[in-house]
Amino acid sequence: MQISTQTTFNKVWATSGFSLIEILVALLLAALMFMAVPSGDSTQRHRHLKAGIDNIDRAVRFAQNEAILRNSIVRLKLDLESNPVNYTVEYGPSGNVPLPEIPDLSKLSIAERKMWSEQQKKFSSQFTPVEEFEDIKYELHEEVMVLGVGVGDQKGLIQEGEVSVYFYPTGEKDAALFFLATIEEFAYLEVSPFLNRTKTHFEALNTESVSRLEDILQTRMTTIYSEWR
Repeated sequence: MQISTQTTFNKVWATSGFSLIEILVALLLAALMFMAVPSGDSTQRHRHLKAGIDNIDRAVRFAQNEAILRNSIVRLKLDLESNPVNYTVEYGPSGNVPLPEIPDLSKLSIAERKMWSEQQKKFSSQFTPVEEFEDIKYELHEEVMVLGVGVGDQKGLIQEGEVSVYFYPTGEKDAALFFLATIEEFAYLEVSPFLNRTKTHFEALNTESVSRLEDILQTRMTTIYSEWR
């Protein structure tokens, strides 16, 4: 007796235990799961960004402990002009040290910038790198951008030159925001002046145009800084 192809096909599906609809649903779910997994480059960039935030967080805690142990002012200093950005922990003299106010460099003339730079060098000569911290080269990955730093006592975001966050023997420290980003993700670290804790925030960047990335990052950073102030 001749058996039709359709009959054989139906028997196979009937004995397999899965309907055609179930197979299609399974394939669809598998495809969605595959699409949800980030690419290798994206995953690596996220790791670099998280590592950068975590390392600055550890440096904050280290500097706070050093200020208490040494009974002196300690600072976490970032060089925003270096590529990649690097940072150090330095201790200063014990007792009261008048801290300089960082002006808006964009509004200074060339002569005023030079004078301010000389004042900064004189002030910085009072600080010495902490040896335990100096033994390791601390820098952020080249794919991680430091967009700016907000410091509680300073006016406006600091986005160029050197910036320092200060820690005091009493356990207090400057309130601060550290803004970092990659081409796909935005993050910031919030430092409380009195509480021994920090907050970390990560946000995905929804942009299809790399040319608009700078504007998007600047707008987001300015908004968060304004709300924080």
